[in-house]
Amino acid sequence: MVLTLELPIRPARIDLFATYESRFGALPGWLDETQPEEARALLRLALRRGAPLVPADLS
Repeated sequence: MVLTLELPIRPARIDLFATYESRFGALPGWLDETQPEEARALLRLALRRGAPLVPADLS
């Protein structure tokens, strides 16, 4: 008997904005002024490092 494990090809898409808010609270106000792609990249960075965004992350 052979047992197999099926894994998804792509990871499930998560809502970065909702995940950030549930972990750290409200989104920073200055995040609205950034381009959408840059905002998502900054949110991924914050979630990976486990710390909320600060204005210095924008540079």
